[in-house]
Amino acid sequence: MREETRRMTELLRSLQAALREKAEEYEMLKKKKQRMVAKEAVKLKMVDDFMLFLDAIDENDGTNALNFDEKAMMNSILNLMKGGDNGGFAADDGKKEA
Repeated sequence: MREETRRMTELLRSLQAALREKAEEYEMLKKKKQRMVAKEAVKLKMVDDFMLFLDAIDENDGTNALNFDEKAMMNSILNLMKGGDNGGFAADDGKKEA
C-alpha cells in the first residue's frame, strides 16, 4: 500500500510539473501572439494613412494631400524596417531578420 501511495504521489508531482510547463508555454505563446498583432496593427495603420493620401491625390483634394506628413511616413517606414515601435522586419532582439 505504501509503495502504491509513493508511486501515485510521484505521478501526481510529475503531472503537476508538466501542467506548469504547459501553462508557461501557453503564456509565452499568448504574449508572442499579442506582439504579432501589435506589429500588424502598426503596419495596417501606416498603409491606411498612405491610402488616404493617395485617394486625396486622385481626387485632386489639395487640403487633405497637404495634411499628409511625408517625413512622419518615412520615419514610420524606417522604424518598421529597424523593428522599432513593435513593428517591422527585425527579430525580437532588434536585429534584422535574414
